[in-house]
Amino acid sequence: MTSLAIGPLLKRHPELETLHSRITTFLDRHLPVPLCEADERPDWLALRRHAADAGLIGIDAGPDSHGRLAQGMAMFMAGRRDCDAREVFSTGHAAMALHYGSPNLVRDTQERVIGAGQLAGVASSEPHSGSDLRGFETVLVDHGDHFTLSGSKGLISRIEEACGFVVLCKIVPAPELGRVDLRHVPLSAVWLPMDTPGILTDTAEPLGMKGWSFGHLRFVDVRLDKDLLLAGPGQGREIFDTHFSAWRLMMALVCLGAAAAAIEESVERSSRRHVGRMPLAAIPSVAARMGIAAAEVEAATTWCLSLLERIDHGDVDPAACSAAKALATDAAYQAVDVALQLHGSEGYTRTTPLEKRLRDIRGLRIADGPNDTLYSVLAHSLLQQAPQAEELPGSCQLSPA
Repeated sequence: MTSLAIGPLLKRHPELETLHSRITTFLDRHLPVPLCEADERPDWLALRRHAADAGLIGIDAGPDSHGRLAQGMAMFMAGRRDCDAREVFSTGHAAMALHYGSPNLVRDTQERVIGAGQLAGVASSEPHSGSDLRGFETVLVDHGDHFTLSGSKGLISRIEEACGFVVLCKIVPAPELGRVDLRHVPLSAVWLPMDTPGILTDTAEPLGMKGWSFGHLRFVDVRLDKDLLLAGPGQGREIFDTHFSAWRLMMALVCLGAAAAAIEESVERSSRRHVGRMPLAAIPSVAARMGIAAAEVEAATTWCLSLLERIDHGDVDPAACSAAKALATDAAYQAVDVALQLHGSEGYTRTTPLEKRLRDIRGLRIADGPNDTLYSVLAHSLLQQAPQAEELPGSCQLSPA
């Protein structure tokens, strides 16, 4: 099943046809079929460098940007081959350095990430607070002429491959260190080159998404130049909301691409597999399950693409983007689970792409904010927009005893 959402997208934006063709040609050459866990794992970083040589990095940022809608299309196409292909075409978290960095940092990032295919990461979650931004305790101590970074970040991706990380932290003047309540200090963001002394790494093995390294970062009085601060002091939350509104949609579209491929495989299998004299696809309950999965994946894909189109026009809706990512990854997981069931015992092996997709998508239902939290972001936004309830005539109010 080629997603019906992509066809109308190309009709509305014929300027993306050439890019779509170039990405298809690249994937057909380097990643012709979906991967199984039993397959030899590609050298993803080398594949990313090939994409840079082909001019396919910087789709959403940089001198030759096509916009975030185009990047979303690329992520969907990558996800159809493998969820770990999500980093092949993406500027990724380097977009924050490109949009908010100093001129020197922007120039260096363009050369290293877009030109040479190096990778950037983001260090946000912390071991003790998860994704609770107010609870972050990583501090960027301001010494006047330089910063020092101290703290830890837990269970983040790309710790071995990334040339640098955007670190979310709290700026504290050196004389006030240890005296301030960090929960009341606004969030800031700083670019951290990984060759800076004082960075410690510790890897862990995840359940899925094994194509890229995963683990913890620790910072021990890491000295940083002041021009590595992104935007300005206290601008981290704005950077986070703007960047992750688009990034969550990108991750959603990777999962939806994987789900679309799984549905396509299920349609083919159920058409040729017979139960007695009847094709599996002719059983009403089987057809209904495939139809429901396809409809949910299609609807989620359309929503994600429409939100990216709005972002390209300057209309960023963090609450809707959060909920769309949650809805999309839930729909994708359910679709792959249905596909695995329809493949029977064969689906429950490492020789089909289904079990790998299931583990990968499961991780992306947690990454960048767990789905329950993302749904609640939309709920809180709706509640804040609701008119305050007026006191009804004759209603009573309780007074303290």
